[in-house]
Amino acid sequence: MNAIIERILTKFGDMELVEKFSNLTNSDFNSLMLEIFQSRASDITPAEMVKAFQANRFCVPSKIDPAAYRNLETEFLSAAQELDIKAVLLSPSAPFASSSVFGCVNQNNIVSAVRGTEILSDPTNMLAIIIAEKLKNKKADNTTPIHYCTTARVLRAQVFPNTGRHFTHFGIFCIVSSGKDNGSYGCEMALFQKQLLFYKKLLWDKYDANLSIALRKRHGYSDADGFLDRIAELIKSEFSDTPLSLNLEHEDNNYYKGIGYTIYMEKDGNKIVIGDGGFVDWMQRMTNNKKERCLVSGIGLDRLLIC
Repeated sequence: MNAIIERILTKFGDMELVEKFSNLTNSDFNSLMLEIFQSRASDITPAEMVKAFQANRFCVPSKIDPAAYRNLETEFLSAAQELDIKAVLLSPSAPFASSSVFGCVNQNNIVSAVRGTEILSDPTNMLAIIIAEKLKNKKADNTTPIHYCTTARVLRAQVFPNTGRHFTHFGIFCIVSSGKDNGSYGCEMALFQKQLLFYKKLLWDKYDANLSIALRKRHGYSDADGFLDRIAELIKSEFSDTPLSLNLEHEDNNYYKGIGYTIYMEKDGNKIVIGDGGFVDWMQRMTNNKKERCLVSGIGLDRLLIC
């Protein structure tokens, strides 16, 4: 990418052009980009559309049966609402930098747009932003934990391996749970238990799938070993029929804090990763309140339909 940008800047004879554009106000930047897009769009003819479609991997439709996919969305959302997890219907766009701002994702892996937006790439970020806005404006109170969920089709720009299980756009069901620290990891355990209860109820009971969980220790908690032990004890006591494995090596990936976990599903002899989750510090950073606790998790809907 750097070589391409250098070539372009050299062509224009201004090596500071990117910096100049970056220093524009949001309003001026949007106006400039809209004018550029309008100019480029006016040069495209209808006859060129098929070729443009063929050349753009972001526009290829999914091979998933749409009726089966919609039914799966309904099953997940209905099951969540039965457990008092509030369902939200998200916009297909998100605020610009809504993923990269937390230091988790490179903006180059997001399809950026104009008017201060980007194409939705992770619905967990959006649910967390929605909850944070409600907390900051006293529209919600998470002294008693609150839980939001959604299904969304997301688009990501990174190049995926050609495995038949990786897609440029795909469906996600996710839960974001929010609460306030009450000591001894009580809040974290309540959030974790709620989400795991949902996945057990739906995937164990409804789909008769053999699930297992892998817990991984992450940086972000002063007593990482103690925190991991408490969550492991919760799984062993409340979900004793679920195989549990532990990875005790610290891993810092700027995403999960304290612990991350992976959900595996085994059916007809095949074992695949269908989802993951963990605690994040996004709510603390958005509300400037160190008491905030947030647990996120997501399940790949497409994988359930092709496994």
